[in-house]
Amino acid sequence: MPDFLKKYVGHNDPKGTYFFSISEEEIGEGERILGCKFPDQLKEFYKEIGAGILSCGNKYPEMKCEYVSNDILPPLAAANFSKGILEFDDQDYYMAKPTYELLEPGDLPFFEIGDSTRFLVMKLNSDNPNAVWCYDIKIEDSFEKFIWRLYYESPWFYDDIIGAAIKNK
Repeated sequence: MPDFLKKYVGHNDPKGTYFFSISEEEIGEGERILGCKFPDQLKEFYKEIGAGILSCGNKYPEMKCEYVSNDILPPLAAANFSKGILEFDDQDYYMAKPTYELLEPGDLPFFEIGDSTRFLVMKLNSDNPNAVWCYDIKIEDSFEKFIWRLYYESPWFYDDIIGAAIKNK
């Protein structure tokens, strides 16, 4: 798992990167809501790093990426969104209804790009539930590689993939 992110757990970086710890109980509650286990790599991330925002990276340490939040959702928010619970009192998360309507059964929205209308998902019912998707556009074959690319390539690398896929449709 991404040891390079451990320095941000519980410490708010001036560029906005911050992670908070997730308890085993919260992971279990999220899985209960989902009715299945989280993908292995996401679950391991929750255990080792937690949830939070990755807004800067190694390649651009001086830059704060203000147009994206890159919010790795906590287990309860991801599970609730997956089940159509789009806002809830005890969490500071929201998904717009038109965005939810784009989800397919088994989609787990785990990553909010910015403003409650753009999410990346993992497809729980697929042969590779650790892959990262923007609905029908595959971003990366593994969650671990996705996180690595966010940090070491660019905190918005997925926009290039999405844009190229849309252009080629």
